[in-house]
Amino acid sequence: MTSGASPVPRRRTAFPRSRLTWVAFLVASLAIGLAAAYQVFTKGLIVTNLTDTVPWGLWITIDLSAIALGAGAFTLSAVTYVFRLSRFRSIVRLALLIGIIGYTSAMLTLLVDIGRPERFWHPWVYWNVHSVLWEITWAISLYLSVMLVEFAPVLAELRFFDRLPSIRRLAHLIHRATPALALVGMLISLIHQSSLGATYGILKARPIWFKPSMPILFILSAMAAGPAISMTAAIILQWVTRRKTVPLEVLRTIARFSGLGLLAYAYVKLWDLAAVAYYGRTPGTENAFYLLNQLTPYGFGFWFGEIVLGIVLPVVLFLTPGLNRRRSNLALGGLLAALGVAINRWNVTVSGLVVPLSYSPGTQYQPPVGVYWPSLAEWGIGLGVIGYALLVFSLGARFLPLFPPGSRPPDR
Repeated sequence: MTSGASPVPRRRTAFPRSRLTWVAFLVASLAIGLAAAYQVFTKGLIVTNLTDTVPWGLWITIDLSAIALGAGAFTLSAVTYVFRLSRFRSIVRLALLIGIIGYTSAMLTLLVDIGRPERFWHPWVYWNVHSVLWEITWAISLYLSVMLVEFAPVLAELRFFDRLPSIRRLAHLIHRATPALALVGMLISLIHQSSLGATYGILKARPIWFKPSMPILFILSAMAAGPAISMTAAIILQWVTRRKTVPLEVLRTIARFSGLGLLAYAYVKLWDLAAVAYYGRTPGTENAFYLLNQLTPYGFGFWFGEIVLGIVLPVVLFLTPGLNRRRSNLALGGLLAALGVAINRWNVTVSGLVVPLSYSPGTQYQPPVGVYWPSLAEWGIGLGVIGYALLVFSLGARFLPLFPPGSRPPDR
């Protein structure tokens, strides 16, 4: 090369291929979801595989899982603002965003599942105070409103509001009320998380799920998996953006909290199973256990999906000092804990409902065992909701100030 020659500048790609692939995936997911929603809204629930025997399926599983995984919002908000553990401020905004995503995803799923979407407003006008589902609808709506108000100061930090100082002042006043909002949100969230379990606990005709402990199990699983998925999201964002998001010690503390929560959840779950199965059998419980283990995938889904993947492996990764120092192990544990919660909600919803009702006790007639597998329309809606959640998360990570300023390259 001659001394006077200048190096040829390397051509930079305006839109990286990885980002283009991600955007294409999100667009495809949303397109499939909208096409499936059009089929449901125009033809009704006949395009699904839901029946009178199994009226809840994939959509309710997504709904319950999204609400449980959004529990990191109230847990970490309460820890930060109610108990004044300020070191968790670095992740509380991200947890709130995930909570909003989880609850809005659940509402989108329910909008399709109710069969008459034009009547979505009925629970707020026609009060059926004897219905657990009515109470859940109100609690979820109120808690989502609280989260949106609590998240408003984050939105006010966008450059768009630089020319609107009044909005900034209002956001500052809201921020001063954050401890009260966090306390109210925690109380409301505990109510509806437990009520979701109570929905199944009152189904006496489904003896396998007739358990007074169901509300406690739903609360414990949500409080354990919710913060874990927020921790995992923070780690993934650090890998993608190459910026330090949350200190490792904060992540390890969250992991230890989730690990202990999973142990408490496992204790109640296994003790309840032993007590109900061997010491407190109600009529029909033994037959229900036979049906679930022999004619449904509950047995494998419970022992391998819920216990091994969803509890044992995350607890080992979260509580072993030599393992919880690596962010990759913490991220893997969070994903496994989330998977365990999703499998649990599937087992409770689907496998619990396929146990036939005995409409005429004492007679020889026994209804057949229910059979269910989601249709293409149901899978399409599920993919669309997941695409929506990932899109909002991506936009929030790209444009919102989710972490304190001064991010630097991650420590090794």
